[in-house]
Amino acid sequence: MSRSAALVTVGSERAPLLCLACRGQLFSEREIKLNTSGMEFFNVEWANRSRTALICDRCTFVHTFAGDGFEMWDPDGGYPGRSAAE
Repeated sequence: MSRSAALVTVGSERAPLLCLACRGQLFSEREIKLNTSGMEFFNVEWANRSRTALICDRCTFVHTFAGDGFEMWDPDGGYPGRSAAE
């Protein structure tokens, strides 16, 4: 499932995620498959695990998360617990 651009926080401290490539703050979410050569060889690539990818809206760098240790926020509302100026 894909969402529109959002701010992202990671970890229990809800630290703002910045793009590792360009320091962008807005990301779109999508599910990706982690293909393995063994599954490809046996034509069962559909059985590979899925993970969440957050794609930077500025430079399109893909950030992959193995778990659900992130939260997405409406950019108009800002990060939780922070004023709009932060």
